[in-house]
Amino acid sequence: MLQKLSYFNLIFAIVYVLIYLKDGTLNSTAGIFMVIIFNWLCLRSYQLDKYKWKIWHYLTGSWSLYYVCFIMYGAINILISSFEYNFVSNDTRIFLSLSFTFCLAVVLQFTVYLVKGLKEQRM
Repeated sequence: MLQKLSYFNLIFAIVYVLIYLKDGTLNSTAGIFMVIIFNWLCLRSYQLDKYKWKIWHYLTGSWSLYYVCFIMYGAINILISSFEYNFVSNDTRIFLSLSFTFCLAVVLQFTVYLVKGLKEQRM
């Protein structure tokens, strides 16, 4: 499951960049970059069958969670303003569904990978 989730997040991060990343701010660019690096670290750990976390896992994982919170904050603000003005376009629906799916997948992967890493450290 972890391997499939990592591949899903890698593909989803690239799609998210290509479709919705219109500005090149440091926060957005570094956030997507950290999500990609964290997924790469996860896939590499899966290939080596070693889930012990190092400083890189914590740094990229925490930045990925920060970026997910940033995306969720923006999506919730868009959702609130859409309800406030009683207008939700198809583009807004697609953006919100992709944002929520991406955030859920990143948080789920972080949680599963963290649990596997903690189990590895106990052994």
